[in-house]
Amino acid sequence: MREYFIGIVVIIISLLVLVLSIHTLTSNETESNTSSIQWGNDLNQAMEEAKKSNKTIFIDFYADWCSYCGEMDEETFTDPQVKEKLTQNYVLLKVDVDKNPDLSSKYRAYSLPTIVIVDSSGNEIKRIIGYQTPEQLLSQI
Repeated sequence: MREYFIGIVVIIISLLVLVLSIHTLTSNETESNTSSIQWGNDLNQAMEEAKKSNKTIFIDFYADWCSYCGEMDEETFTDPQVKEKLTQNYVLLKVDVDKNPDLSSKYRAYSLPTIVIVDSSGNEIKRIIGYQTPEQLLSQI
């Protein structure tokens, strides 16, 4: 009976190690996919940077529960042409609507994903709503 119990414990521990290993690998892949784009999270700081660099601000409104937002992180924002155009032409800001409800309301980001491009004073220039493939996004920015 004791050998049976030890066998069950070994199997459970092995399964836990396997699950944790898989989770770590997938987390690292997601982080590395979007890590080459440096996203800010403070609008005031982004406006200051935009004034200094004479760029507009690209705001990506998202939520962790939004599957299309995750797809854009994994597919659209990892595209080399998209990354190049974004980093060269915009100050980049990523806003979690659940953590920043006031800013989300200010820019009426009610449907996700929503991208709002604003000038250095925070005035809206353009709005893009919904999932965008790399080609679709490139044609609009």
